[in-house]
Amino acid sequence: MSDRGTILTADNKNGMAAVSVKDLRKCFGPLEVLKGISLEAQEGEVISILGSSGSGKSTMLRCINMLEVPDSGEIRIGGEMFALKKGRHKTEPTDRRQVDRLREHIGMVFQSFNLWSHMTILENVIEAPVHVQKRNRAECIEEAEALLERVGIADKRNFYPAHLSGGQQQRAAIARALAQRPKVMLFDEPTSALDPELVGEVLKVMRFLAEEGRTMLVVTHEMAFARDVSSKVVFLHKGVVEEEGAPDEIFRNPKSDRFKQFLSNER
Repeated sequence: MSDRGTILTADNKNGMAAVSVKDLRKCFGPLEVLKGISLEAQEGEVISILGSSGSGKSTMLRCINMLEVPDSGEIRIGGEMFALKKGRHKTEPTDRRQVDRLREHIGMVFQSFNLWSHMTILENVIEAPVHVQKRNRAECIEEAEALLERVGIADKRNFYPAHLSGGQQQRAAIARALAQRPKVMLFDEPTSALDPELVGEVLKVMRFLAEEGRTMLVVTHEMAFARDVSSKVVFLHKGVVEEEGAPDEIFRNPKSDRFKQFLSNER
């Protein structure tokens, strides 16, 4: 890798995978968190990403959305590669406008909801479509109300996040992500901050999105979701893809001893 040149270069959209990651590497100081991860999600696929704490799952998702800038590798959204260059001290985007544009195609749902506390639920949902995507406000409100109806919290449109349960807040966060009209949805352990009795209502919405044909990358510890809803399961261990495959195959006949141990710990 040259110190001068571009690591990742922009490319024309050419019908490639919805998301493609190739040889992704990321360090935080001396700690190498991602050690050359590669994966692809075709349009309409649901990929569940499993792994113990510290395996690199969340870092990988954050790199795909450029919330963390990878040190090297390739990330393509719909065939277009994020353009990065080697700066004086670290890798950085070549064109911030390209990052912003590609991010509009990526909806992200965080484990801690990340709703704006000073805005109502409806205001949270329309914020990006109105102020970032510059869409008509009245149309955005109409679409937001329909999305809140779909996730089952239309009656909470004028409430503030603090007045909702954790499950309701996460469903609002999903509606907010969908309001961007994304091509890809990223979920970073969306149920891990919820009380057990609230997990089901969020997973129900996610299952519905999968049935709609949404492209989804889901970091999760919900084994039933991974087994029943996923097109593919990827198991990370210490920054590498330890095992991957179709859910029936990977759960019935795991090849990696580390994955076998992981599954036994999750039961």
